Amino acid sequence: MQHAQLTFPNVDVPENPTNHANRQLFVSRQVRRLTATGMLIVALALSAFSAPVAAQDQVVAVESAVQWLLKQQMDDGGFAGFSGESDPGATADAVLALASANAVGIEIDLELAMKYLEANALVFAQTNPGSAAKLSMAAVATGWDPHNIDNINPMSIVEVASGMGMIGQGPFEHALGLPALAATGTVVPEAAIEAARGSQAEDGSWAWDGSLEPGVGDTNTTAMMVQGLIAVGVRDEMVDRAMAYLTGAVNEDGGYPYQPGAETDSNSTAMVLQALIAAADPTLDEARDAALAALLGLQNESGAFAYMASVPDDNAFATVQAISAASGVAFPIPAVMTVLATPPADPEATPAG
Repeated sequence: MQHAQLTFPNVDVPENPTNHANRQLFVSRQVRRLTATGMLIVALALSAFSAPVAAQDQVVAVESAVQWLLKQQMDDGGFAGFSGESDPGATADAVLALASANAVGIEIDLELAMKYLEANALVFAQTNPGSAAKLSMAAVATGWDPHNIDNINPMSIVEVASGMGMIGQGPFEHALGLPALAATGTVVPEAAIEAARGSQAEDGSWAWDGSLEPGVGDTNTTAMMVQGLIAVGVRDEMVDRAMAYLTGAVNEDGGYPYQPGAETDSNSTAMVLQALIAAADPTLDEARDAALAALLGLQNESGAFAYMASVPDDNAFATVQAISAASGVAFPIPAVMTVLATPPADPEATPAG
């Protein structure tokens, strides 16, 4: 497919280095011209939101964030973690974010990033079940086989863990595992559902480490768990209680903090927005719109997102989490990407570890 720069209006799109052409943005002919048909498709993709944020403004915001994020990609295809060097976890997060932009008509060549993940699949998948789940979801979103990444089967780790109840060491890993199971069409054991139920606090929240002490739960783990539960078909009082906790944590600006009473931050607002999108509850339309407006209010002129208003610097992690939410996509990221990164065909794939 021919590569081309996006042509959305009012966005300064810098030239990508020619030696990094395989990370350039491209758009299919149907989307690139933004005809009336194209705008209708985008509007339908953003139908979870209503008038307060115009669809085209939302697309421009996503495109600007995508362009900034692509400029952070390392020469080996990876994205930097906290060490400043390419990191499989940060790269998987970036792949999921960039793949989600497809929902607003932005397609991205993710071959180099997926090749980086392929080269690091064995070690990354064995880090913990949460990492294996991220790798599997990234594979699904980009058209790769989550059961065979360089002869590694990361989903086997998630599947085995789910049969024992808690996927990984706590609710956040568990919340990553559930949408991975949904994305791969894997039957979810009842033990995995009950593990989520048993780790929910009285106030409806989940804490990343599984603590049930009052006030320890957080919006991030809770929002991720909501997305995972809804993805596997659970919509009972457990989800209702979680949504009540999340909506009760909202700040006056419409955004969300890590824990109730703290300052609004991009990461938490994005994750709660994704939970609101997953819930698809018409009574929460205003909350979704307000969260989107609050999130976009934290976007810098560079296209990146700040962590929070009091910490206004460009933040890669905040930008990664914001892209999916601003694209109107909840986990798991759907496999709607044009398949650009075709992995080698291997007849057998073995479980990691």
